Amino acid sequence: MKRRLILLLLAPLLALIALTALTIGILRAANIDDLSLIQSLAGSSPAAAVLVTYFPLIRFPLQLVFVVVVFVLAWLVSRVSERLAGWFLKAARYDGEARGTMISSSETAGDTATLLARRRQTVRQLVAGFINFAVFTLAMLLAAGQFFSLSNLAIIATVAANAFGFAARDYIGDMLNGLSNIFENRFNVGDNVSIFRVGDKLEGVIEHVTVRTLSIRTRTGELINVPQGEVRILLNYSRGSYSGVDVIVKVAAADLPAAMAELLALGQEAPALLPENIEPWTLVSRDGVLGSAAEIRIHARAQFGYGAGLRLRIMMLVEERLSAAGIALA
Repeated sequence: MKRRLILLLLAPLLALIALTALTIGILRAANIDDLSLIQSLAGSSPAAAVLVTYFPLIRFPLQLVFVVVVFVLAWLVSRVSERLAGWFLKAARYDGEARGTMISSSETAGDTATLLARRRQTVRQLVAGFINFAVFTLAMLLAAGQFFSLSNLAIIATVAANAFGFAARDYIGDMLNGLSNIFENRFNVGDNVSIFRVGDKLEGVIEHVTVRTLSIRTRTGELINVPQGEVRILLNYSRGSYSGVDVIVKVAAADLPAAMAELLALGQEAPALLPENIEPWTLVSRDGVLGSAAEIRIHARAQFGYGAGLRLRIMMLVEERLSAAGIALA
């Protein structure tokens, strides 16, 4: 209770100090002579003379307070950056549709809505990243402007940019590649992807996207941050009009003709028996080798995203039909 009371009593004083520091800091950043401005506003009274005399002593603490305040404000903006990004996209009437997003006629309205929602979420996270970068960059410029003039700051910035460009070329490359991936609409939040890297393959679901990194949740549960610069060869399982499904059936060579007849007939019935199956499946040979047993590959097309479930249903349906026909699996 006492702490709250003390904070309430000190709040006006802290607010006054913060506003004074912001005023002095902005004047310094704009290269305006704050001392001359105070002299013109205060007049020639004894109190004004004392203020002008001791102002250089309090200017430096106020500049430090200004630096703290601008970085606190930048941090607060970063905390609500995704909400600000959502408001910006709403004001811009962004609906999530983008060039390169494939929406097939077989997808339902719910699938389309889900795809557009994932796209909006991806763009919102990216806009939030730009907002964070902009506010912290502005905070650093305002903080540096307290201790360097604009001309000196330009020289320092040029030298620093050259050094930074050499030392942070990987970082800059990640950001440029991230911008390319974003505008080409290669992936969205929620997409199931595989990224092929040198000597490694990473597969999982995208959970978060920034200009520089991707956060991917693997199938074993780990969350891996991948630099955008490493996203060069990418397989996106969440894009396309259908999902391919393959099932291998092994039967005795003597039962091959009967098994082919049963599977062909069952393939014609499959779209009615299995709603996820788009069209009758096709039968192909897996390797062309004939011995005591033969392998038949069933290739089917499932509604996009339902391939794994359809594979199990095809396996159960084939086993049931072949058993009823007296054909044993090898």
